[in-house]
Amino acid sequence: MKLTKNTFSAPGFRMCVSCVLILLSVTGCKKGLLDVGQQVGAVDAENAYTSNGTAQSILAGIFDVMGATGSFYHGQNSISLLMGLSADELVNYSSSVVYGQFFTNNLSGQGNNSNYFWATIYQQLYNCNAAIAGLTSSTALTPAVKNQLLGEAKFARAYVYFYAINLYGDMAMPLTTDYLTNNTLARTPKAQIYQQIIQGLKDAQALLSDAKYLNGTGGATTDRLRPNKQAASAMLARVYLYTGDWANAEAQASSVISTSIYVLEPNLNQVFVKSSRETIWALQPISTGYNNADAYMLVVTASPLASALTQLPLNQTLVNAFENGDSRFTNWVGKYNAAATGTAPATTYYYAYKYKANTTFGSSAPVTEWPIELRLAEQYLIRAEARAQQNNLDGAKSDLNVIRSRASLAAVTASTQTDVIAAVAHERQVELFTEWGHRWFDLKRTGKIDAVMGVETPKKGGTWAAYKALVPIPASEILIDHNLTQNPGY
Repeated sequence: MKLTKNTFSAPGFRMCVSCVLILLSVTGCKKGLLDVGQQVGAVDAENAYTSNGTAQSILAGIFDVMGATGSFYHGQNSISLLMGLSADELVNYSSSVVYGQFFTNNLSGQGNNSNYFWATIYQQLYNCNAAIAGLTSSTALTPAVKNQLLGEAKFARAYVYFYAINLYGDMAMPLTTDYLTNNTLARTPKAQIYQQIIQGLKDAQALLSDAKYLNGTGGATTDRLRPNKQAASAMLARVYLYTGDWANAEAQASSVISTSIYVLEPNLNQVFVKSSRETIWALQPISTGYNNADAYMLVVTASPLASALTQLPLNQTLVNAFENGDSRFTNWVGKYNAAATGTAPATTYYYAYKYKANTTFGSSAPVTEWPIELRLAEQYLIRAEARAQQNNLDGAKSDLNVIRSRASLAAVTASTQTDVIAAVAHERQVELFTEWGHRWFDLKRTGKIDAVMGVETPKKGGTWAAYKALVPIPASEILIDHNLTQNPGY
């Protein structure tokens, strides 16, 4: 797996003893709010954590790389796009072989498609492990700085692990930087990794600042670019939901909802701008030329059939899921009318228009949108589902109606637990579409994926089998680590 010394010899990474510092030299970066002044190019293990500034640079580097175009956070390789293609959210008209394989649910452990998430996941786990080890052993840092940075590192590691196990299932779980040990790890059961994630997020809650946000130098800021206690609570709420711990999911979501700095934006066009009061945690895009690079791939500006663009329209199944009068459709779904050309008939393409800054721009242009990782609406939906599962139907409907009211829709009238849970699933589909693979992961965790994809995959030109709910582990990684086994079916 990508845990050897050679891991960091790839383009865009510089090998150094304290590997996280290489993240500060990612190509194409521009100065932004996470910068901490003079960035450190490379240091050795002895001086990496002997000053607040150097330690802050290391953590800034971790979040800088999360904001770089091309990882699974945003851009052409993002989870939002690839799992949107895999599910019933997006349509592929491009000539990309990999996009075609995700779209038709035809991944292979032998192909390039299996590397899209793996390399990023294990590079970032290594970086987080290195930071946690260095911060834990350091005696030179100011206690407040040490706590904040350690909390950020533990949050980031838990965040990455969450996506790792939901993509791959049981995973090797490295918690150190010992690559000789890491390259012989077998797969750890997903349930055990979930316990590690939960503990990491609890640790982060205890270490991170409450309500306020800090920048790369530890000063207070209005920008929500570094995780705080509420970000850890929001992730805990999601994890508890995925593991069926309804009471704790409700409690954690409630703690976020009750924090006064978070407000559901009444104007839907303000939800995804960088000043949104709904944002719990966002990333700062650092690559010159983009806001959120997902928008560049999702906003259709020409006929996909008549151009070389790789823009991805919405699947008609998703378009049909919106109720009449849903203002999310009006504000978050765009429409491109393609005129007839040659043998191609006139066609209307619907596309995701949550992020609207889809054009490239120069390095001096203002950034208006950030990739939003966690937002308040999800917490209402988590609490609604958790309450419904505990048979608190009035409480569940109350949360759903908060979301529906903003979307100009009537209150939920469902009266049975089954119907309320179905109403939650519907709201998640039309509220969280093209965000972070929510639809794909929801189908998996609720046991609906075989029924839905058994219908959808043939429409996309593929065939469905239950094993395809997990993505394959790259065959090259299994050759490196003989204790690592492939997901069944691949």
